[in-house]
Amino acid sequence: MVKPFYQGKLDTFCAIYAVLNALRLTHSIRVLKARNILNETLMALATSPEVFRAVLEQETDYCTLVDGMLRAQSRVFPLDVRQPFGTDQDPSAEQVWDCCDQWLNGGSNRAIVFRFLRHITPDSPAVNRHWTTADSLKDNVLHLFDCSHEAEAILNVRKGSFVTRPQEIEQDKLLYIQPETIRLIRLPV
Repeated sequence: MVKPFYQGKLDTFCAIYAVLNALRLTHSIRVLKARNILNETLMALATSPEVFRAVLEQETDYCTLVDGMLRAQSRVFPLDVRQPFGTDQDPSAEQVWDCCDQWLNGGSNRAIVFRFLRHITPDSPAVNRHWTTADSLKDNVLHLFDCSHEAEAILNVRKGSFVTRPQEIEQDKLLYIQPETIRLIRLPV
């Protein structure tokens, strides 16, 4: 069974790892290729100290980084990448769930990359902003092919356990999936 590439405990590169894990699912990339892509990405970021600092200090939403990586890697690995929800849209959790279900159960060699924010209480700020990769959706559970080794890592998302609008966060729904960050990835047909 293929395992995800894991993020280091101290780094802030989960968005990069989410893309690497999507490529692992769609193209079966191995460690050396993933390391090369990681290094290329970090070198490209280093050419702009402001952008690199924003990535290191988590002062970005990482969408530009994710999209840039997917664009760069699509020159080497054929990729069909879609963004189902734009910043001008306001999909419900049900619409996001249906999108994930149709995508992941619509064929092989598919992945979904997205960002979520996790809260401890409904009125507290997010304690965690994390990019991840989903690889399957079965029995009302979205399974994550995640880069985290942390004990509190989220590896599954149950239907009805998340929101897609920050104002809907409540005690039983402390996970906020940001719809505009969702990228659907597959091999071209």
